[in-house]
Amino acid sequence: MHTDGFVEIDGGKLYYELRGQGPPVLLIQGGLSEASATTQLADCLVAAGQQVITYDRRGLSRSLTTSTEPPVTMQLHARDAAILLAAVSDGPARVIGPSIGAVIGLHLAVDVPEQVALLVAHEPPMSCLVRDPEQEAGLDAVTDIAARGDVIGAIQHFVALGGERNDEPEQDAKSPELVGDPRANLRRFFDHDFPAVRAAELTPDDLISAASRTRIVPTSGERSRGQWEHRCAQRLAALLDRPLVELPGGHNGFVSHPSGNATTLLELFGEAAQ
Repeated sequence: MHTDGFVEIDGGKLYYELRGQGPPVLLIQGGLSEASATTQLADCLVAAGQQVITYDRRGLSRSLTTSTEPPVTMQLHARDAAILLAAVSDGPARVIGPSIGAVIGLHLAVDVPEQVALLVAHEPPMSCLVRDPEQEAGLDAVTDIAARGDVIGAIQHFVALGGERNDEPEQDAKSPELVGDPRANLRRFFDHDFPAVRAAELTPDDLISAASRTRIVPTSGERSRGQWEHRCAQRLAALLDRPLVELPGGHNGFVSHPSGNATTLLELFGEAAQ
C-alpha cells in the first residue's frame, strides 16, 4: 500500500506519503530532503512489516505555507509532526530523525511524548549539546553567504564544514529523485530552517525528562567519527546515560546505506519491544 495526501497545519498544509501496513514508523527527513529522500530505507522497513510515514517539511516542495505562517522554530516543526501522526496513525510511532530530523524528534519527545514509542536521534546538530567556536564561525559564514542571496555558495560552504566526508554508498543505493525546485527549497532552508536549528535549545533537564518517558536512542555514523554532529550524538548519549549506537555510513547514512541501516533499525525496534 502506498498512499499520499495533505494535512492542515498552522499556516499551511503538509504533504505526506504512507507506505505499507504494520506498526507506524515516522521518518523525519534532514536537511532540505523531501518525503521520498529515504525511499529505499522505507521500502526495506515496509518489507519487514512496518508502516512508514514520510513528509515534506513545511515550506519545502509540496508542503505549501501561507502568509499567516508563524515564525519557524523546531517546536513548530514538532507540532507539525504531531498533527501528522494524529491524522494518520492510531497510536504512538517509532520516530527516526537524522540531522534536523533528530532535532525535531527530540522536541517531539519533549512536547508530545505520548506520540513517540521510540526515538532514534541520528547526529542532532545542536549547539546546546556541543559548543564549538570553530563550528559556530563556519555556520556564521554560511549565514552571511546566504544573506547575500548566494544559496548555492551557502550550501557548498555548509557541506564543506568539518572537512571531507567519506560516505561512499553501499551497493545499489540510489540518489533520490527531486520533486520540488531545488533553489526555492534552498532559499526556504536558509531563510527559516537553518536559523531555527541554530536557535534550538533543549536543556539537559528537558532531555533527561523526555528520556524517562520515551526510549531515546542516540545514533551516529561510523564514517563521521570526530565530526561535530557525531560529537553532538556522543554528548546526547552521555547525557542520557545510554550507549551510542553506530550506524552504517555517515551523517547521510539513511540515504547512502539504506539496507544496512534498515537492519540495525529493525534490531533497535525489537530491543525496544522487549
